[in-house]
Amino acid sequence: MERIKRLLPTILLIIVEVVVGILLLVNGEQLTGFIFVFFGSILLIGGIIGLIMALVRGKKTGVIETAPLVLSVLMIAFGGFLTAASGAVTQVVSSIALIYGLVLIIGGVLKLADYLAFRGSTGFKNGFVVFSSIISVIFGMIIAFNPFGTAVVIWTIMGIAVLISAVFDLVTLIIYLRMVGKQKN
Repeated sequence: MERIKRLLPTILLIIVEVVVGILLLVNGEQLTGFIFVFFGSILLIGGIIGLIMALVRGKKTGVIETAPLVLSVLMIAFGGFLTAASGAVTQVVSSIALIYGLVLIIGGVLKLADYLAFRGSTGFKNGFVVFSSIISVIFGMIIAFNPFGTAVVIWTIMGIAVLISAVFDLVTLIIYLRMVGKQKN
């Protein structure tokens, strides 16, 4: 029983990883929006409670402390932002994907231009540099011209990564239990 109590946080972590991984695979956009609203609400509530407590304390003592007041206002502002931004999560991820795609395209073109200039002056040839440049441009175009699809792929990859992490945690837990069982024998 003592062993189960010690392992309970790990078991709960594995359960959370499996649930989050599945939810990311099923609908990553909705899960991300929920997480924004959840944490934004917690910050809002904590900020409001902190603000009320700071004002009540200030009324009792006659002095309002600046640090708790500022912290409460920042929590309210950030919590409000997260809650309001929950609907814009897809657009934000898509914008980041678009920017990243453009950076890949520009980087690939610059890499190819540098290689061609270097080859022209030295005669040095390297197929890997050309291949790398072309791959950068192709991936950049895929990402830049399909940012919404890229966001879905990102959530899918995150879901798979979380599920793989859960499997590794479960295997580690089983190995740990076997080791503890062998020690007792």
